[in-house]
Amino acid sequence: MDKTNEMYFEDFTIGRIFKSESIYITKSEIIDYAHKFDPQFFHLDEEAAKNSVFGTLVASGWHTASLSMRLFVQACGNIHGGMIGRGVEKIEWPRPTYPEDILTITCEVISTKTPKSRPDLGIVNMHNITRNQDNKPVMIADIVMFVPKK
Repeated sequence: MDKTNEMYFEDFTIGRIFKSESIYITKSEIIDYAHKFDPQFFHLDEEAAKNSVFGTLVASGWHTASLSMRLFVQACGNIHGGMIGRGVEKIEWPRPTYPEDILTITCEVISTKTPKSRPDLGIVNMHNITRNQDNKPVMIADIVMFVPKK
């Protein structure tokens, strides 16, 4: 990782927005993920999925979350010491992720603070929206992370 452009707590100003490049998801990736982590029929079998509430094969929400994490790291991952997750305050999947979707993420800094117990670290709250190629949200998450100070 390029150390010359590392980010610190002071770089995360309220209202700052980070955007990722895009990632393409295939049918085989959806099925492979489901076999390993979420083996429900509407993630595993295109024919069986026709009889689900979705009417077609869809990615697991957790698969969408994993892809969103990759995009999040891509968007603002050059943090000194790495991204240190503290928690997720909210996660929603307003619509499914389908095979051949192209996902991007927008991450906005919504608050920052310094904990009294760790003055060397800051706490950054981010509002992340993962969208498909039609600019429709497939996942919304409010995350909290520790970021080292300069």
